[in-house]
Amino acid sequence: MKDSIKREQNQPVYSAERENLRTKCKKVFKSVFLTIIALIASLLIIGLGFWFIDGRSPQAYIVAHALKQSTMEDYERNKSDMTDKSIVEIPDGVEFPREVKQYKVGGMQVFESAAEDDSKPIVFYIHGGAYLNNFMPPHWSAMAEWAETTGCGIVTPNYPLLNRYTAKDAHPLMLQLYRQLLERYPAKRIIIMGDSAGGGFSLALTQKLKADSLDLPGRMILISPWVDVVGGDDALQEYDTFLNLQVLRLVGADWAGDIDVHDPMISPFYGDMQGLPPTDLFTGTWETFFTDIVKTYGKMKAAGVDVRLHVKEKMGHVYPLWPCPEGKEARKEITEIIRKSASTRNSTQPSR
Repeated sequence: MKDSIKREQNQPVYSAERENLRTKCKKVFKSVFLTIIALIASLLIIGLGFWFIDGRSPQAYIVAHALKQSTMEDYERNKSDMTDKSIVEIPDGVEFPREVKQYKVGGMQVFESAAEDDSKPIVFYIHGGAYLNNFMPPHWSAMAEWAETTGCGIVTPNYPLLNRYTAKDAHPLMLQLYRQLLERYPAKRIIIMGDSAGGGFSLALTQKLKADSLDLPGRMILISPWVDVVGGDDALQEYDTFLNLQVLRLVGADWAGDIDVHDPMISPFYGDMQGLPPTDLFTGTWETFFTDIVKTYGKMKAAGVDVRLHVKEKMGHVYPLWPCPEGKEARKEITEIIRKSASTRNSTQPSR
């Protein structure tokens, strides 16, 4: 009986303690929550302020300074590297909306993902990497993104690379692949697209198709194309955190092998621009290829090509592939170009 009375007397004390503890916890949680909100708001303000002052998103700034330039020491060390680069795999985490099949053309590995339907374009994508390096994850991510957002098909070759091979080995295989695509698809349904070295290769290949009187693709999309392997603008080197012109000129000469470096097969800037298909050129003002790309635009325009130049201030090499708002915006532009290519082709087809 006494114990029961004591428990009843202690209950209000315990209840008050629990209520005080609950109140303190609420205050702590509220304080932590407000601190987190204040921190997020501060970061947003700092980020927006940085974007306003620097002219680039914080993500673009981080990407630009995370990129590593090749050095002369890298070049000399890699000169004797004869690694077999003929087989690659799609990285984990990259998913295409439709099955990706593999086959070979003259021993060259080719990846292909079908278009959503016969009205969608086929993007023949030639990856960059200074004719020395293979596919990088951003290449795969961008191709998968465009396959998803536009329903386009993707055909992308793992073409022969330095140091085992040169342009003389790669070009015939790429020409053979294109001829095989013509057996399956109307030429106007094909879009040849490439970045950096792959952009230069795309232009050189298309010039060769015209010279050989083959049906030309419906469009070209060239992202920071390397159009002159011994060119580049030294005045922009201090702004370019990725490309090293001193190294690239040596690599370009290696790719040429015994072919003149000014041959259009190597440096398509010097090739014939007349009669080329509609073309979109993407470049950033802070890449050393910028001046050559602008000159290429001028040559195409003078030759009567339906060409558009997409320039982004303070952006670096192949910025449309960067994981930043500016890159995302450029990829959306490319998405619309691919979609427009399909609608234009379909609207010009004769009715049956």
